[in-house]
Amino acid sequence: MTARPKVRPGKRTNDPEGLRKRVLDSAEASFQERGYHASSLGDLMAAAGVTGGALHHHFPTKKALALAVIEERVAAAVEATWIAPVQAAGSAREGVRSVFE
Repeated sequence: MTARPKVRPGKRTNDPEGLRKRVLDSAEASFQERGYHASSLGDLMAAAGVTGGALHHHFPTKKALALAVIEERVAAAVEATWIAPVQAAGSAREGVRSVFE
């Protein structure tokens, strides 16, 4: 009788920041493409490749996930596109002009 090799499930990794980033990436893309209401948590979990427990560990609700996308992604884009150029300019007029050029 030949012993069958044990089949091990996929290797788990402990990378909470990587997992959180994947969830945020998936949510940001889905919210932009489909909108908040049309983006289900199931779709977001599948796109990020995470379980419900992992998702809810980082974001207890869909609203919390959306707020994190806004705070961490949208706010950074606004800062880089609008606020930083105005602050770096010599005057408010130059700053506004640099944003629109």
